[in-house]
Amino acid sequence: MAGQRPRRHRQHLHAGPFAVMRRFAALLHPKGRLDPDLQRGFEKGLRGAGLKLCFTSDRAWVACAQDAPIQLDGQGIILGALFRRDGVRALREVGADEAARIAATHGTRLIAHHWGPYVAILVPPSGGVIEIVRAPLGELPCYVYQTAGATVIASDIDLLVACGGLRPAVAWEEVAQHLLVRDTRRAETCLQGVRELQGGQRLTLGPTASATEALWTPWSCVHPRIDDPDEAAQRVRDSARACIAARASQQQRILLLLSGGLDSSVVAACLADAGAAFDALTLVTREKTGDERSYARLVCEQLGTTLIEAQRDVSRVDVARSGARHLPRPTVRLFVQESKRLIEAASVGAGYGAVYTGGGGDNVFCSLQSSGPAADRLLVAGPGRAFLRTVGDISQLAPASLWAVASDAVRRAWLGKPALRHVPDATFLSRQALASAEPAREHPWLDLPEGALPGKAMHVRLLAFAQSFVEATDPQDALPSVAPLLSQPLVETCLAVPSWLWFENGRNRIVARRAFASDLPAAIVQRRSKGTPDSFVAAIFETHRSTIRTMLADGMLAANGIIDLAAALRILDDPRPAQGAGFRRVLELVDAETWARAWSGR
Repeated sequence: MAGQRPRRHRQHLHAGPFAVMRRFAALLHPKGRLDPDLQRGFEKGLRGAGLKLCFTSDRAWVACAQDAPIQLDGQGIILGALFRRDGVRALREVGADEAARIAATHGTRLIAHHWGPYVAILVPPSGGVIEIVRAPLGELPCYVYQTAGATVIASDIDLLVACGGLRPAVAWEEVAQHLLVRDTRRAETCLQGVRELQGGQRLTLGPTASATEALWTPWSCVHPRIDDPDEAAQRVRDSARACIAARASQQQRILLLLSGGLDSSVVAACLADAGAAFDALTLVTREKTGDERSYARLVCEQLGTTLIEAQRDVSRVDVARSGARHLPRPTVRLFVQESKRLIEAASVGAGYGAVYTGGGGDNVFCSLQSSGPAADRLLVAGPGRAFLRTVGDISQLAPASLWAVASDAVRRAWLGKPALRHVPDATFLSRQALASAEPAREHPWLDLPEGALPGKAMHVRLLAFAQSFVEATDPQDALPSVAPLLSQPLVETCLAVPSWLWFENGRNRIVARRAFASDLPAAIVQRRSKGTPDSFVAAIFETHRSTIRTMLADGMLAANGIIDLAAALRILDDPRPAQGAGFRRVLELVDAETWARAWSGR
């Protein structure tokens, strides 16, 4: 344990009995009255799942595991947690006037004036369409399944099965698509008939058809720019502290995964400033690259909080067990299994309400290694000292020569080099799988508006990757996972910061470093190195190589023509120690294999 000192913070923000909703299901029929047989099946599923009806009308039944969802004066319901832009506590209710405004704007007012992990279901009493709005970057999932007589939406697939009659079956073409493009998500999932309403979107259910549209895009947040470095740092600081204080108000006590890197340290500083009751947990590997205890100790000593140190144990990883067995895509990596075990061990008797992480910090704080920010500076300021200064900053970070950075920036800015290039990963996929996969469709955020700057486009792409991370949570986890750096107001603030302001003297994320320089040890603020679990991942591969070989050789991916088995086996049969990208890709195949077996065995 690290030493503790008295905290010097504002009053503690302790949550009351208000519970954060993590599971819900809804039976919706915009045409008219719900079918009684569907209602009976829905009710039976609710009882088994421990959910209670919280909104009913002729056209909609909604159930949740939350004591007090937000009612919209008979016009619908908001599930999850909802914050005002100027508030630091979750709302328990909205007035009749605000409910009317939310309904009248078809949910757009939620996007503009509120934030949080919520799903809103709008059901006009007078009839007409039913609308579902999911928060931008909100971790409360929303899956959609169309039955013969109604639409069922739920926070997780088990509820679609129990309440909606879904019979889960693997969609193999979507599995191939997922393996081809892992970093960004599609509305389609890897289970037949199940789609996802993604963050910032609205699903409109009409009498004869349905439609999905985006209500929020990062591109709406890039102007007006925050060009002054000091103002940028102050606004990022204020937004981060406000968002994390708001999220922390929902838990009596928090466990923070603290690596000692900048991002998780920023979360620690904000939790301490909010007076939140929290402990920190740092996970350690046997190799030095995965041992950041010295940095984590510095943070905890300065903030006066307890540090728990836990060693990852490769022998405890069960490669035949899917961490995504409740999810509609194989999105959980093998090494996370050991992280969850250590989190659960640290949580026994501690009363934690959630696990907080610094996840998404690199994405939000524009951690690029590219000439893109220099290209932005060239387009905005022209070929002068400002451009050359940014070239120098990027050159030190890359590392690359000044000439290489400058010439590439010129090509991006003036000579037509694409701002983004999408490169699918076809490694170890079969010809059959590649032929069946659809042409790679860009994430809608990567459909660049006219005049988009290339460096900012790269920042937006990082956020598209982060969306895949934050929206892939499992509501049935023992402890909910919260990535507060991906809170909508903070993301919007960071998007308004020009890409070039995030770099200085060979360091990235400089705005965040400046913002929290007075809160964190200098060694953290100035740190350039970054820890990684790569050695632990390699140890998983080496320890379980024989088991993995048998799993893939006799597995469902091979039987369904998804993988080039011979190519994958060459990596497994190579007697040399694991190195390069090949063994990591094999472990991605293992993730997909165990996930498919989990769903096919139901």
